[in-house]
Amino acid sequence: MAAFRNGNEESDGMVNAANEDLGLNLRQSVSDPVGSARPEPNFSLVSNEERDAVSKRDWSAALDLVREASEAIRIRDERATEMEIEHRLDAERASDEIRTLQEQIEETELRLAETEGRLRVAEARAAEAEAWLARMHDAIVTSFSRVVSSDDADEAELRAAFANSLGETR
Repeated sequence: MAAFRNGNEESDGMVNAANEDLGLNLRQSVSDPVGSARPEPNFSLVSNEERDAVSKRDWSAALDLVREASEAIRIRDERATEMEIEHRLDAERASDEIRTLQEQIEETELRLAETEGRLRVAEARAAEAEAWLARMHDAIVTSFSRVVSSDDADEAELRAAFANSLGETR
């Protein structure tokens, strides 16, 4: 166990030394200004002019993209507004046309009902006229048949009288 303990003590010492080095490096990095003469091995220092040029170029490009996007959105919104107005006008026109057609349908239905009423009256009058014609026909036929039959009787009497008068003269 002593050997094991000794190995642990050595590794504990190494961990403590590494922690102290890390703490020292952190304190130095916080206390040193950005543009210090001692550069960090993993970082490359960029001068303020280069950083300003890069940031101006990036910002102007970004601003151009934002302007283009906002212009596209504005144009799309204007077109959407125009289309909305057109659709409203179309809807109003369609509504007016529907109202007009409904009024025409109502008027046509009224005229149809009136026409159907006149048709029923005309059919009733025609039926009544046909009934009267049938009565007149029957009356005429009955009257003429009496006249024809009486004419036949009168004609028979006249013939008989004529025949008698001829027979007497012979």
